[in-house]
Amino acid sequence: MKKEFPDKRTLIIFTGGPGTGKSGTAERFLKYLDNAEIVKISFDQIKEKNWDIFGFDNGAQKARLNCWCLEEFYLTIQKRMWENKTILIEYPFYQIHKQKLEELIQENGYSAVTIYLYSDMQTIYRRGANRDQLDDRHPGHLLNQYHIETYTPELLNLVSIIAPTFEEFTAAISHKVYNIELGLDIPIDVTDFSKISYEEIYQKIVACQNKK
Repeated sequence: MKKEFPDKRTLIIFTGGPGTGKSGTAERFLKYLDNAEIVKISFDQIKEKNWDIFGFDNGAQKARLNCWCLEEFYLTIQKRMWENKTILIEYPFYQIHKQKLEELIQENGYSAVTIYLYSDMQTIYRRGANRDQLDDRHPGHLLNQYHIETYTPELLNLVSIIAPTFEEFTAAISHKVYNIELGLDIPIDVTDFSKISYEEIYQKIVACQNKK
């Protein structure tokens, strides 16, 4: 049955550290809502598209391209807000993203919901490592040199060189606050995905919006 929000001008933000299962959890939530009018905007998909178009030769080029992708991501959100769409986004959002997202929410009169996914470090490190071994994982996430015209799967043998150890992984994210707490804040323990209640998440959003 199709699920509606009292305030259709809602930005649903799935956030959490790498390996917390944001993409899969967001997709399952969308499937539960069964509402084709909700627009999903994926920063990763925007990056992957532009990696294929432009490519990069080193980490600095990749970082610069990713900055341009972030601007495209924000512009895409803005356009959909002008269209009064209910929007779902997912990414490891943290402090550097919060201000711009907050500006978009306020300037366009949107309600916000932050669904913060968390688990223990060992669990999310293992999940992230397993995700990087999947055949459908875009190689641009794993390499610092990528051009679709010259890419071959053998280049992924370099992943073992650049893949972080557990200590490097924790050091890289320890300063990042992934619960950006925009609007209604719903923390979700994702240690066991089967225990997530999408009905409970939906009802919390509805109850909050009905109080306005």
